[in-house]
Amino acid sequence: MSKTSNTKAKILTTAGKLFARRGYFGTSMDDIAREVGIGKSALYYYFDSKEQLCKKLMRKNMLVLKKNLRQAAKQGSTPFDTLLQVILVLLDFRIKHPEINLLTTITGYNDQEEPIIRYIVKMRIAVIKLIRELIGEMDITRKRGCKFKSVFSASLLGFIFGPFVPTEREINSRELAKQLTRYSLTMSQQKSYA
Repeated sequence: MSKTSNTKAKILTTAGKLFARRGYFGTSMDDIAREVGIGKSALYYYFDSKEQLCKKLMRKNMLVLKKNLRQAAKQGSTPFDTLLQVILVLLDFRIKHPEINLLTTITGYNDQEEPIIRYIVKMRIAVIKLIRELIGEMDITRKRGCKFKSVFSASLLGFIFGPFVPTEREINSRELAKQLTRYSLTMSQQKSYA
């Protein structure tokens, strides 16, 4: 890998950590440059703006997440296994890529006209649609309507990428995935969730 590629990768990784810790609007290009150990002008050589940097980071992560989710859904032989695999991928991805929580946390801002907010909301909708598609093929949701699948998918995404999910040190992601899968399957069989 060339020095340019290494520096760009380090910038993306560092920005991701800062976005996860401080949020998008709480992180400046100065913060990123300082953490990477380069000058601000060098940072602007690689990325024209914080928005461009964030979009590149999120686009890269989304491609990997979508691929991993599709593979996970194929691995399950029962609805429980399929849902478990999907939840496990989401949890593991959140642990390895904490910046992905921007999908659920960036909505706290009132200025919906901000381009980065529109971009993140569009990405969140794409992930929810993919989850809805993946769980829509399972027996537990076939009998339910589209509204159930949408609410279930959005709730799953919000829970896993929300700020209150325990860290890897606090709980084993496989155990949390099993608990969430059991709970989800139980709730999907309740009559009141039709």
